[in-house]
Amino acid sequence: MKKESKKEEIYKSSLRIFAEYGFKKTTIEDIAESMGLAVGTLYLYSKNKRDLYLSSVAWGLNLWQDRVRKAVADAASEGPLARLQTLFFTAYDYLSEDITLRRVLERDPDLLPIHESKDPYQDINRESVSMLREILAEGVDSGIFKIEDIDETAKCLFFIYILFVQKTYIAAEGEAVKGMFRTITELATRGLLKNREI
Repeated sequence: MKKESKKEEIYKSSLRIFAEYGFKKTTIEDIAESMGLAVGTLYLYSKNKRDLYLSSVAWGLNLWQDRVRKAVADAASEGPLARLQTLFFTAYDYLSEDITLRRVLERDPDLLPIHESKDPYQDINRESVSMLREILAEGVDSGIFKIEDIDETAKCLFFIYILFVQKTYIAAEGEAVKGMFRTITELATRGLLKNREI
């Protein structure tokens, strides 16, 4: 347990330093110094700076995903439509709070690519698509959503979501795009309904 706790502390500190200086300018020495550790201690947790960077970002992305998963679970009794909207809005709004992860993504947009083949975090993002798929399947099974291909719909919705995250937080187009995201989400989720009166 202590090792896991230390690893989280290292990832949190590393992410903060990478957010401040960027990957290229950050050194292992910077991170070790910020934590009051010997450089050798960091090498117990990562092979090199690149490995530490990717692991730290993965840790940050997992925190993001955990927040969304909890919000969706908390909305379980509200039905598939509310769960889907909760997923979208919780996921989308997360980066307005997590400034450290947002700054890392701003500095390195390739960490959140559109195409899965270029995604260094395919496993994490596939899990996000899986959450979407589960809610969509529940909606179809309960007769609320009308969807021909659940897998393809989940991938398309995730693609749209990533585009909006990039435009809002990474390309820093902010408030105008946030309003558009809310409108698109409403159109997309209401468009899935079998009975538009719900």
